[in-house]
Amino acid sequence: MRASFFSGGLVGALWVAILLALGVGFASVLTLRSVTQEQGVALVQEAADLEAVQHLLFLSERRARYARSWLLSPEPHIFRELEETRQEWDVRLRQLEETLTVKDARAVLARIRERQHAIQALMDHIVARREQGARVEDLKLQFEMELRPLRVGLDEELARLMALQEESLQEAVRQQERTRLRAVTRLGMAMLGAILAAGACGGLLVRSLRRHRRAEEEVQRSEARFRATFNQAAVGLAQVALDGRWLLLNQRFCDILGYSAKDLLGQRFVDFTHPEDRARDAANVRRLMAGEISSLSCEKRYLRKGGSVVWADLSASLVRDDEGRPLYVLAAIEDINRRKALEEERALLLAEAQEALRLREEFLSVASHELRTPLTPLSLKLQVLLREARAYPELPFARRVEARVVSGQQQVQRMTRLIDDLLDASHLGTGRLMLRLEDVDLAALVREVARRFEPVALRAGCALEVDAAVPVVGRWDARRLEQVVSSLLSNALKFGPGQPVLLRVEAEGRLARLTVRDEGIGIASEQLPHIFDRFSRGVSDRHYGGMGLGLFLTRYVVRSLGGEVVAESTPGQGATFTVQLPLRAAEGRGELAPGDEAPQPV
Repeated sequence: MRASFFSGGLVGALWVAILLALGVGFASVLTLRSVTQEQGVALVQEAADLEAVQHLLFLSERRARYARSWLLSPEPHIFRELEETRQEWDVRLRQLEETLTVKDARAVLARIRERQHAIQALMDHIVARREQGARVEDLKLQFEMELRPLRVGLDEELARLMALQEESLQEAVRQQERTRLRAVTRLGMAMLGAILAAGACGGLLVRSLRRHRRAEEEVQRSEARFRATFNQAAVGLAQVALDGRWLLLNQRFCDILGYSAKDLLGQRFVDFTHPEDRARDAANVRRLMAGEISSLSCEKRYLRKGGSVVWADLSASLVRDDEGRPLYVLAAIEDINRRKALEEERALLLAEAQEALRLREEFLSVASHELRTPLTPLSLKLQVLLREARAYPELPFARRVEARVVSGQQQVQRMTRLIDDLLDASHLGTGRLMLRLEDVDLAALVREVARRFEPVALRAGCALEVDAAVPVVGRWDARRLEQVVSSLLSNALKFGPGQPVLLRVEAEGRLARLTVRDEGIGIASEQLPHIFDRFSRGVSDRHYGGMGLGLFLTRYVVRSLGGEVVAESTPGQGATFTVQLPLRAAEGRGELAPGDEAPQPV
């Protein structure tokens, strides 16, 4: 009896709760409908106000256009249009003032009304001046100087009003949404008690279905993106089964091999691999499957349709599932046939160029030695002839012979230096310039070179000044260092005839410094950065001659000894060459510094 009564009471309480929930829900629906209707009316009014503001802005622009047209052509119909626009403006403005309730918007309307009065007063003044016969240029100037700024300010206020109204409209929309959300929330809470069990089960079921649907849609989108990327990729892509069969191919892969997808799908990639590359491919696949490598990249050859060979750059990686089990291999290939052809062509051209250089350098070396061979006896004969001529100084013929023999010796020495430069240049091209390092007194070496150049300096009218009294001993190649000093001194005498030449040797810490200073023609500023380049000339070779290798060889030798040479010059005021050398140069072969290039004699 009690159980039946309790069960009946529970059922009655349940029905009461359900009816109460339904009543609250019905009341919530009515409240929501009422509030929604009220807010809908307010929303419509806000939208209408925004449209009215936009129309005011349109009327403002039309008034400005009519005003400008009337200034240019005072036609009656234009003035009528202007007045009608102004009247419509006033009507719209009054209507807007009656409906707008936002404080900030009403303040902006008040400023708009003030600017409108000012614009109308100024326009009436312009109209009056027009009727009095004022010049159009003056009226246009007044329009531009006075009326335009007022109208720009009016448009700015209208834009500000429009922004306020848009914000008010958006706030009304948000308020309606919040009200609707609160009503719906109350309705849901009221109905929740009656349909808790069914609602919970239904909610769980719906959520599960939605998640499943979203997951399916995401999978479909992901698959679509993958297929689009796969099919439109600029390289060939393929999915390869674990037994080596092609499962999926894009069009680019098929184009590289020259087959259609129908011909390739289901086929084993090894059947289309060049026989010489199959063993390496098998080894790479075994390492990939064993987990020794996560991916591989190599160049390989495929057999195209028709039997031709195509080179490809292959990249492959093993794709695994969440548990680490292998699924398939993703492979990408890129056609590198053109690159391979260019590499082969470049290798062939390089080999040909190296052979040509070898032959040229061999020829230069042989030619240099052959050219030097007749110069040695010629020099000896000239020395003998000079001694015989000097043995009879009283004979006029002997004095003439002596002068000519000395000139001949100078030409032989010049030819010898040119041949030495040519031979050094050929050695530089092959890196065969060797350094024979020994202890050298740079001061003594400079004094000796200056002594040998005294006759040349005397003929050039140059006074040689040597400041090298203190010994400066370092470990250098004496012959190459003498070549450097001779080259710099020869240039100083060549380009500074009649002017003094200074040679100074000094030591500073672990460095030795040689300075060669002349007061000749100098070097142009645009030529100075290139003065040490091979075959470079600061002046015309027609007047000064030479091969343009002296300074290049000088810098090469100095850098080979671990030092540096720099040039400073002002055109017309001479040039200064400064050589700095470490007192102990590096042992071994001379090498080009970074950025230098060995001369290639022709």
